Amino acid sequence: MTRNKVNNVTVREFALLTNEGDNSSIDCHSIPKSAFEWLLANGVSNGEKQRELVKVKRYGKSVALQVVNFVGVLETPCLTRIEILPKTSSQACDPESARKILLKMLARVEKLKLEEFQQSQLQLLKQPLYELLISHFIKAVSKLVRQGIRNEYQRIERESPYLKGQLKVAKQLRQRPGRQHHFHVAHDIYSANRAENRLLHSSLKQVLKWSTSSANQRLARELLFVFNDIDLSANYALDFRLWKDDRGLAHYRPLKPWCELILSYQSPVAMVGQHNGLSFLFPMEQLFERYVAKQLQRQLPPALKLKEQVSSHCLTNHRGDDWFRLKPDIVVYDKTCVISVMDTKWKRLDSSLSTTEHKYNLSQSDMYQLFAYGEKYLQGQGDLYLIYPKHAGFTESLEHFEFKPGLKLHVVPYDLETDVCPVVSLTMSFMQLRAVI
Repeated sequence: MTRNKVNNVTVREFALLTNEGDNSSIDCHSIPKSAFEWLLANGVSNGEKQRELVKVKRYGKSVALQVVNFVGVLETPCLTRIEILPKTSSQACDPESARKILLKMLARVEKLKLEEFQQSQLQLLKQPLYELLISHFIKAVSKLVRQGIRNEYQRIERESPYLKGQLKVAKQLRQRPGRQHHFHVAHDIYSANRAENRLLHSSLKQVLKWSTSSANQRLARELLFVFNDIDLSANYALDFRLWKDDRGLAHYRPLKPWCELILSYQSPVAMVGQHNGLSFLFPMEQLFERYVAKQLQRQLPPALKLKEQVSSHCLTNHRGDDWFRLKPDIVVYDKTCVISVMDTKWKRLDSSLSTTEHKYNLSQSDMYQLFAYGEKYLQGQGDLYLIYPKHAGFTESLEHFEFKPGLKLHVVPYDLETDVCPVVSLTMSFMQLRAVI
């Protein structure tokens, strides 16, 4: 089988993609004309329920496409694979460090088992993101095969030349003349053709098409031989609903999120058109929000409970109905009492822009939003937090903002490399102060 050559392009958020040329930096990269035109037709929002993947920008005397805040991998019909990495600093960074941060975030948020990634060598991280993900998935399937593929009893009904199992009397009485020597029977067979294995088979078929690594292709073919007698899934949604989670299938659990990701059953971003190429795309603001929430939950004291996307309060009441529901990213409870409200923003602040004109690049609408959260969730008394990614221009918490006496806003950095955030220490101080009182 002849495999067309894949053109790999690695950029980061907000990079420019130019129509042909010789640009090859992480912030400005040239792509073939066919890929440029396809992205222009399918990646720019057309007013429908489609997420905007690129924006048209002027570039000298021509135009370029600027990728927005999505990360992951996107393949065009001409086999141009664009890997988009998170922009964690204003300076040009090496792709390996950005790729490592992204993999860590995906592992936590998407519940992908990437324990071995923690000891990954630098050479491994030089591979494109999709090859890294494919490699981890194939190794996980290989481990499952060594532990054993599970079978189950399945009831089948068929016409048989001999009597086996339960005779279907009603059907047998309606047997047409000349076929009375055939029996309508129902019996159980012990088969591996179950929903979980069908989805794994389909996922392996898919990653074999995507992979350009000879090692990944070889292992995928070996595993497909194991699944040769198992059907491909004809209905992903139905088979995912049939996926069982009992004790006998405990070793299957880590594979379900992988299958969901590969088969796009829970695809974060939907593309228009009929192209079914490789697509792992994640909105970075949502990925950052979910990652910070999961990490803070692990770091907060056990007595505190963290909830995401709470919507228990509204901004106003009109004619007996609640209007404009308020949904902070994170709410921290001590039993039933709200002690803090937090919002995450995937945006770079600048500590040096401390004038009333620039305001550290803070958004006025975000400040209004946090004030509303403080009034409704904290009854106007307590601590609010805005969490931004840490980078060279924002390494320390800003001096707190006071909406009014007793209601403070803390703007703090989250370090994606070390997972350190001042929110935890501030919350611990609050707990100790309350214990003294």
